[in-house]
Amino acid sequence: MQSKVKALFNGLRKFNTKYFNSDASKYSSNSFIIIFLSILSISGLIILLSASSYLTIKYESSRFFYVIRQAGFTIIGFIVMIIFSKIDYNFYKKYGGMFYIISIILLILCYVPFISSPINGAKRAIKIFITFMPSDVAKLFVLIALSKLLITNYKENDEWKNGFFKIMIFIFIPFILIFFQTDLSTSLVLLFACLSVYFIYGFNKKFLLVLIPGILVSVLSLKFILKPYQIDRLIAFLNPEAYYDDISWQVLNGLFGFSRGGVFGVGFGKGIYKHGYLSNEVINDMIFSVVGEEFGFIGAIAILLLVFIITYLVIREAMKSKDIYAKLLCFGIGMVYFFQSMINIGVTISLVPNTGITLPFISNGGTSLIAFFAMFGVVLNISRQNKYLEKNENNKNKKNV
Repeated sequence: MQSKVKALFNGLRKFNTKYFNSDASKYSSNSFIIIFLSILSISGLIILLSASSYLTIKYESSRFFYVIRQAGFTIIGFIVMIIFSKIDYNFYKKYGGMFYIISIILLILCYVPFISSPINGAKRAIKIFITFMPSDVAKLFVLIALSKLLITNYKENDEWKNGFFKIMIFIFIPFILIFFQTDLSTSLVLLFACLSVYFIYGFNKKFLLVLIPGILVSVLSLKFILKPYQIDRLIAFLNPEAYYDDISWQVLNGLFGFSRGGVFGVGFGKGIYKHGYLSNEVINDMIFSVVGEEFGFIGAIAILLLVFIITYLVIREAMKSKDIYAKLLCFGIGMVYFFQSMINIGVTISLVPNTGITLPFISNGGTSLIAFFAMFGVVLNISRQNKYLEKNENNKNKKNV
């Protein structure tokens, strides 16, 4: 027993020396990312305080129940982000395959009785000591593995037959596992992000020869792939007024809330559509409607600007990186954040069909929040490494002058 404990401590010591105590740790990460994430997180807590008021009355809980819980997750998330920002991203590069296997195992566990913890009938969560959603973890782990696969098969991927189809199968496995959890929105976010990473890795015209027919076949197959309620949502999206008393209830009331908010909003806490008109999803999928009603067009644009600024900062760090792996991973994380934010906002303002997904750093939810903080921790480490390499390059140039 003592030998096992000693081996564990030796392993942790080696890991700390190799992946924590790098020279790059002396440099600070992109402070603008931290500042804007802090602003967004604090804004989220303020919005949640108002959005949850009806639910606290409905369930006879403390006025600050949801906010205090979310604040706790936010603090944990910031700690996780700091830890991940200290871990050299080369650790993920080295063990990319392991992260992929872990993500697939976790996603499969959603279908295992006694471990799966269904949410509203959907098998999206598992309970192993704590309840969490593997799809939130998979978004990061699959990107870690995909970036590794792309760089390790660089020459092979130049060959169309060997490269493209291998990568598509690699992406398709987690996509289909999440899709059949009846989590269409998360599966699409993962798919879009992975395809974006593959696109910037090295666009091949032959990609379109498969992608365009693939999209057409997918659209034509929707009737056979989607669940009945998902098909109903698509139909209701095309003619929402005809389904006001049923499927379109949430979305139309969300739009009514936006129109009531006008330019400057009705004021913090004074919204009425959060009182049962958006159901229990008022603190999750439909929280952006509360922003529109209480803070108006100005408040909604402010949140949108924060999303665009943070996405831009992440992509800029990706483009600055001279390591192809870091570039791909950082870009993928930026795309996950952007696509998920846009789908949530698009649903709320009826630009895309109704599908449940959280608005990062704003919506209620612990797993999603902590997972995104972890992703941005990886981005911050890449930023730190960028500064370190840039400083070394500048020093070399000065010596050569």
